[in-house]
Amino acid sequence: MDRLKILSLGIIATIIFALGALPTGETSPNGIDPSITSLVEANGCSCHNIGDGDMNNPNSGIILNLTMPSNFSAGETYTLILNMSGGPNDVAPMLEGPNMGGFMLKASTGVLTPIDDNVWKPDGASYLTHTGGGEGQNGDGNNLREWSFNWTAPDSDSVVTEFMIYGNSVNGNAYEESAGMGTSGDYWNSATFLLAGKNAQIADEGAHGELSGPKKLIYGFGIVFVTLAVVVVGYRMVDKEESFEEVMKNYWKWIYPWLTTTDHKYIGTLYIVTGFAWFFIGGILGLLIRWQLFEPRMDGDFLTYQEYNSTFTMHGTTMIFMAAMPIIFGFANYLIPLQIGARDLAFPRLNSFGYWLLPTGGIVLYMGYFTGGAGDVGWTGYAPYSSGATATRPGTDFWVAGQLMLGASSTLTAVNFLVTMLRMRAPGVDLMKMPLFAWSILVTVFLLLLSIPVFTVALILLMADRTFGSLYFSGPDSDPILWQHLFWYFGHPEVYIVILPAFGVLSEIISTFSRRPIFGYTSMVYAMATIGVISFVVYGHHMFTTGADPLFRFIVMLTTMLVAVPTGIKIFNWLATMTGGSVVLNTPMLFALGTVITFTIGGITGIILASIPLDIAFHDTYFVVAHFHYVLIGGTMFSFIAGVYYWYPKMVGKMMNERLGMVHFAASFITFNAAFYPMHNVGISGMPRRYATYDESLTELNQFISIFAILFGLTQLLFVYNVFYSYKNGKEAGDNPWNGWSLEWTTTSPPPENSFVEIPTLLDAEEMAEKNQLQENKTTEVEETLENNEEAEESE
Repeated sequence: MDRLKILSLGIIATIIFALGALPTGETSPNGIDPSITSLVEANGCSCHNIGDGDMNNPNSGIILNLTMPSNFSAGETYTLILNMSGGPNDVAPMLEGPNMGGFMLKASTGVLTPIDDNVWKPDGASYLTHTGGGEGQNGDGNNLREWSFNWTAPDSDSVVTEFMIYGNSVNGNAYEESAGMGTSGDYWNSATFLLAGKNAQIADEGAHGELSGPKKLIYGFGIVFVTLAVVVVGYRMVDKEESFEEVMKNYWKWIYPWLTTTDHKYIGTLYIVTGFAWFFIGGILGLLIRWQLFEPRMDGDFLTYQEYNSTFTMHGTTMIFMAAMPIIFGFANYLIPLQIGARDLAFPRLNSFGYWLLPTGGIVLYMGYFTGGAGDVGWTGYAPYSSGATATRPGTDFWVAGQLMLGASSTLTAVNFLVTMLRMRAPGVDLMKMPLFAWSILVTVFLLLLSIPVFTVALILLMADRTFGSLYFSGPDSDPILWQHLFWYFGHPEVYIVILPAFGVLSEIISTFSRRPIFGYTSMVYAMATIGVISFVVYGHHMFTTGADPLFRFIVMLTTMLVAVPTGIKIFNWLATMTGGSVVLNTPMLFALGTVITFTIGGITGIILASIPLDIAFHDTYFVVAHFHYVLIGGTMFSFIAGVYYWYPKMVGKMMNERLGMVHFAASFITFNAAFYPMHNVGISGMPRRYATYDESLTELNQFISIFAILFGLTQLLFVYNVFYSYKNGKEAGDNPWNGWSLEWTTTSPPPENSFVEIPTLLDAEEMAEKNQLQENKTTEVEETLENNEEAEESE
């Protein structure tokens, strides 16, 4: 079987699996009752005169009403009353008598219980129906138009319970047909009632047509996108005097290569653009969180508590899996073949397939916003909340399905990089001569291939709990801590998966702008490998509060602190590289230095959290939020912004505007630290994370944080502007504007279709540095000669 057939079968299998992972119909923790139709017919909808045409018409004047409290408290038991009016038995003499009506009722959460003989709960069922006529039933429920029963609320009062009722009004066919009361037809209807817990709110969207805050944002972006598209098309039609057909034809000629490409440079660019697009979407969700926390708000003052839960869930998921990871894969796609002297990745079509799973998985993740609410389980998806009925549905199911697709994308991409780097290096590119960015990607793909399968298994088990009624994480014989073991075995290496490539970027930039090879190259390689190995051992420090064995916690604490050793080696080697070199402070170098500072702060707070007593005190506070953002934003994102400034000339062939870059760095560094450093203080003061409100005593500090968080977000617009401005107006870059030593600087800017005109041979780093220095000296001499000639001409 050829590769094309194998790829086609793989695509079909992936689509089928993804569709199977998506929620279909009504998803519940016990699965969808396959006999729901027959149950309705047999227990309250058409238990009389089945098949009559009127039975199929629910718009028959039947009115169902459920008397219930205005809200509920967790675990309390309430008596509810269901009554029915309208239909044939509203006509005398059938206001009283046998066979007046029936019902069937289901509740999405809680437990329904009969309180008299008029209501029946079949063995093993979760629904209620009327008695009368069935074997072993002695009640008169079929002869009534009002029924009472008990409902025990769920353990959480932050959810909304849905009661689904089917009811039918019977025509009195128990009377003799000679009385004119025969089987002329029953009428039925259905109704849904919502009951909110004390800490939940029923959205007004369905009743009043109002859109929730996140939906307004999504629709607003859609309107802006469509408007911009219309403006661009109109501009082309007017400015270029082209017809609409010509504009669309030219657009298709431009976009078609991007949609069908297998070129690693195109796919790398797609990854980077997609990652930064999700970064801005995730950032906007983060700003919604900060606006919610601008002051202590009650439920629904800005976001409802349910919307807040969904917002911080999607913010974390977006930033980690849909922003940081794609940006890493983007730089790796573009640079790894160039740095090792390969023409492309080993499996170009697989590379393309891996990319297109990314936006597809992202869209699936966000589908919850259009189906009643996005996933609200946090980016960690902790069970048993995520596996139970209290999590949003189908939003959480979309979250699980999307994560499975993103995991498949990462796995395919990791395999591709591994084969490429081990089998396709150019002459002279030994493993211990590869650039440190290439080494960081090699260690990262090993971490991915060892950790993502575990997370995939956890997601499949969670999907089974939510969709098929299995009991892996919730139930009397289940183990909710199992999810934490499975998740953090992946989740903690994931932290290093997103930070190790950042270390590689920093090593490239610091070496180039210090005008010397990196200090301690071999120790840097071993340090990265050591960090990768230790990352699988220390995941338990996320579980100090679960009641784990004291010896296990002590071992984890020591090994977590051990991570500081290889990390410290890298930081001191960077400092030694700069100390022995001639540092050039331009935009990439400034962002690199800023990354070293912010990551060091995040690392120090990480050592604090490695201590068992301190972690127990700070575990669920904003101290952890501050630590994580200093590592992920201050470490990963700052370094890849530096990477854009550094490799943009190679990718585009033009230099980015240096003045705008300097302003961008200064504004970003100041606003970032002003926004996130005070989070340590509010965390020490006891402010819990994941809460939509807080104690009034922390209002001023939270307002300070929110203001600078918004300013930090707005500052990134300078970066976007600089990218587009430089694309059109930037100076020509040349092949090696920074005098870099790795192989990507030996080809043209931008590189040709096959990356290299001929396969290059890597020189030693010191030889390349000497060659660059000679070239720089020659360039300086030529410039000085030209200046002298100009001065001589002017004097004459």
